[in-house]
Amino acid sequence: MLIKRDRNEELEKILEQKNVDEQAKNLLQGILYKVEVSYKDYQKVKSKKQTEEKYVEEILENIQKRCDKISVAKLRQKLADEEIQKELEKNKYYVGDEIVSYPIEEKILYAIEKKSRYPKILNNKYVEATIAISNLINTGKCMDRVEVLRDFNGWSWTTIKKELENIEANLIYQTLQIVLGEEFLDNWTKDKDGIIDYLELITEKITDQYTHEMSETAEQMKDLLTKISMSNTAKNNEQFAQSISQKIQNINQEIENYEDTQQKIVQMTNYKKNLLKELNKIEQILGQSSKLKNEYEKRNEEASIDQKIFNIRVFKKQLEKQKQQLIEEIEKQNYLLNPSNYLEEKNKLIEQKKHLQLAQLNEKEVENLLIEFLEKVLKCFKTLIKQTKEDEEIVKLIYQFRYFMLLPFNLEKSVKDIDSLQKSIIDTEKKLTQKAIKQKVMVDVPFEIMRHVFETRIIILEELYYKITAKSEKHYVQIFDENVSEEKFEITPIEKTKINKKIKIFI
Repeated sequence: MLIKRDRNEELEKILEQKNVDEQAKNLLQGILYKVEVSYKDYQKVKSKKQTEEKYVEEILENIQKRCDKISVAKLRQKLADEEIQKELEKNKYYVGDEIVSYPIEEKILYAIEKKSRYPKILNNKYVEATIAISNLINTGKCMDRVEVLRDFNGWSWTTIKKELENIEANLIYQTLQIVLGEEFLDNWTKDKDGIIDYLELITEKITDQYTHEMSETAEQMKDLLTKISMSNTAKNNEQFAQSISQKIQNINQEIENYEDTQQKIVQMTNYKKNLLKELNKIEQILGQSSKLKNEYEKRNEEASIDQKIFNIRVFKKQLEKQKQQLIEEIEKQNYLLNPSNYLEEKNKLIEQKKHLQLAQLNEKEVENLLIEFLEKVLKCFKTLIKQTKEDEEIVKLIYQFRYFMLLPFNLEKSVKDIDSLQKSIIDTEKKLTQKAIKQKVMVDVPFEIMRHVFETRIIILEELYYKITAKSEKHYVQIFDENVSEEKFEITPIEKTKINKKIKIFI
């Protein structure tokens, strides 16, 4: 209670400095209360390192630094600002210079988190992918921050898929967090303007943490992350999608021009001649003081007041800059007029078009990419299982794998339900079960029963029991703890297994 009381007082002091309406203040206080009630379960389920105190501290810091105005709109209220109204109806929150939210604690927290993200957390060298990957990672981070309110209530863990703002972004972020660790993702989302190339660091992180033999897997994961991010951002950002579409149109036109080689060469040759004429003209002006002065006076006479050149020295610098730009452009045309370079530039355009078309993948193509990405994640799990020796780390792996299995894949399915992943999933489950039994982390649980353990939403796994019952020549297993009893599952008869006996799973 002491931590909660102190945090509430700290929140009140912060809000005194802000333009926050009374209902928003009440919702923010409610968030702190819900976090206190639910964080322990949330931390257990995800094997989170971050403490409740640090989590709350980050919320308060985000409000302090990034949120000056927060207001709550009634669910059926019509606002004068059409943009805000449209966003509220679509997302239940609006983030701009101010935050406006419907009276839903999860949404107001999501808006605060979104307001606190840096829009670009990847180097510009990745061009369109810089925007796409930054967007996907930031969106995943926001959902990760809201999860403690959304899926936990102090006694149960429930994920309602339709409440997720972006299922694909959540799936990728949460799996990356398992593979790369909390700290890596946290640092990435705080890296303003992409000063550090975290996409490049993925390979280093995976090879260091797993094995150098995983470098190819790391490169494949980066490639898949780029493809999925491009598609996901285009699907959820109309402006990005339109920009990509326009760029593809422009490239198509350029490729078409390259196809007519003779005409393209004539165009480039004529363009180069014009550049040379312009260069010659500038060199003549710069070569004679009288011409420089006359040109300076002429341009100033014709220019509007705000376009006049301050003095002849400034004018000379402008001409020298234009000269250098012309020389560079002429060199570029000389390069392109070389037949081998001409073909290379055409191929570059084709590759650029392929990259941009990642934003236009259909639903089935994206699904295949997601499945391929999850296969790589399972490969990481198998490597960790092989390497892990400490009992505590084995239990952590079991929790992380259970969380992975229950991650939403789409509105209908979770990871555990994907047919094409079943072979890899079962192989991973067997390896993890065998390791846990060998290390005496758990009793010798029949594998068919252990499969249900990896899919249970009972929060504390160490408190689990199982019991096998028989009825009408059929056998059933039930997983339960002292408070929660899950439904019975039919299983094939298991030799030397006692019927109607309550057996504790973890030692």
